[in-house]
Amino acid sequence: MTKTMLIAMALLACGCRAIADAAPQRRPNILFIMVDEMRWNAMSCAGNTIVKTPHLDRLAAEATRFNTAYTVAPICTPSRYSLFTSRYAHVHGATSNGIAPTEPLVLLPSLLKHHGYQTAISGKLHFVPSNRDYDFDYFWSFANEGPHKLPTWPQYMQTKYGGGKLRTVELQPFPDDPLGQDLGKLPYAKEDAQSDWLTDRAVDFLKRRQADKPFFLFVSYLDPHSPSHLSDPYWGMFNAEEMPLPPSFHQDPNKPARTNDNRHEVNNPLIVKALTAAYYAKVARVDDNVGRLLGQLSSMGLADDTLIVFTADHGNMLGDLNRWFKGVMYEGSTRIPLMIKAPPASALAERFNGGRVVDRIVENIDVMPTLCEMVGVPLPALGIQGQSMTSLVSGAAAPDWKDRAFAERSTRMIRTSQYKLIADRRGAADALELYDMEKDPRE
Repeated sequence: MTKTMLIAMALLACGCRAIADAAPQRRPNILFIMVDEMRWNAMSCAGNTIVKTPHLDRLAAEATRFNTAYTVAPICTPSRYSLFTSRYAHVHGATSNGIAPTEPLVLLPSLLKHHGYQTAISGKLHFVPSNRDYDFDYFWSFANEGPHKLPTWPQYMQTKYGGGKLRTVELQPFPDDPLGQDLGKLPYAKEDAQSDWLTDRAVDFLKRRQADKPFFLFVSYLDPHSPSHLSDPYWGMFNAEEMPLPPSFHQDPNKPARTNDNRHEVNNPLIVKALTAAYYAKVARVDDNVGRLLGQLSSMGLADDTLIVFTADHGNMLGDLNRWFKGVMYEGSTRIPLMIKAPPASALAERFNGGRVVDRIVENIDVMPTLCEMVGVPLPALGIQGQSMTSLVSGAAAPDWKDRAFAERSTRMIRTSQYKLIADRRGAADALELYDMEKDPRE
């Protein structure tokens, strides 16, 4: 072998090593946990003194918690489309439940699947039309969504119980009240409850996934959304009589104690207390299942290479200002929990992990750009309205950060670090509410 050939072979070997070194590393897995109707402060790590959330607290201690995060549309379908497209509701067009977007959209699971991810959903999606898979390779539904290639929770219950126990309740303390009817005890074991079944399906996916691909697993619980139907040990977990009434709840003696037909207004303190107790029990059930998911990642050796997100689509008023549910622009409805943990083995771990709390205002349309930057997936060239939050997490000054949130439904709001302006255009003239959130955080 000549000296020239030896030199050529050495150069070729160096070139191969350089190509190997330059080859992109495998992208991290993503576990995206979403809950429904959970307000930002329904966790002990966020200051709640009623419900204990040890697993969410542990995640908060290992992640970054965004303390002032808002949904841009405080109702299920619009919020979820906004989160998966990084667009405001009036832009994508799905402005209420049951309304489809006005044009084709690039959705987060489709984008990730295009870049090599195996995708799965266990739970609620709430997109229109409901019978599509939306580029999820596996689709376990909480109700009757998806292409039905895999069993749904109602089908599971039908097989096990004949369907008779799906929504049957044994106890219903307020059977004559439209809102109070949401409360009831379920006759079946906790293992058959919807959230536990969805966690089981998520675990099934982790066990059957393609090991040579990164995964995007979207676990989407209906809890703590109504109805407040609970089985033991969650039924009776909290004593309704011990639940405090919100400071802004004031019973009107001139109105009947029964809830009116729209169920969004409440004037009965007993119902507020009872539903609050059930709500926190459902939060505890969420926390238990989050613990199961985190434990499964650890037991399978996946935790070091998995990015974790925890958030909600919107909140619940829980009796604030004599209101229940969501759909309004007050804090209980629009402000949501949001935590992001980088894969511990990644270069981003030092920035994202360790319990940092970010107080700057963020919107849920900022989640998609943040995730895509963290996993190295390019965003669509047009239509992205959110911003990546990595600059905020780094602790830098982030002078270009927007520091405001916008939300909309039948009313609209703009929230800055100090003020919130709510505009209601449903009447003959605009009705405006302005709050100084520093002096009047309860609005």
